[in-house]
Amino acid sequence: MSRIITLKTCANSFEAQLLKTKLESEGIPAAVVDENMGTIYGNAVQSFNPRVIVGSDFEEKARAILKECGDL
Repeated sequence: MSRIITLKTCANSFEAQLLKTKLESEGIPAAVVDENMGTIYGNAVQSFNPRVIVGSDFEEKARAILKECGDL
């Protein structure tokens, strides 16, 4: 059974969506979470950067792609 892991915490939504798109183009299901938390909570909460998540079954391949891309 696959667990959900955070592959990378990104600086902004654009970076997170770019990484998600790259992973999906390589056949790895990915999602972006916490993308709108800054919009919801405004500047009061700085710790909610968007995260790219993948299933643990895809972690090794996803990390290799991340490294190949220069950690985006």
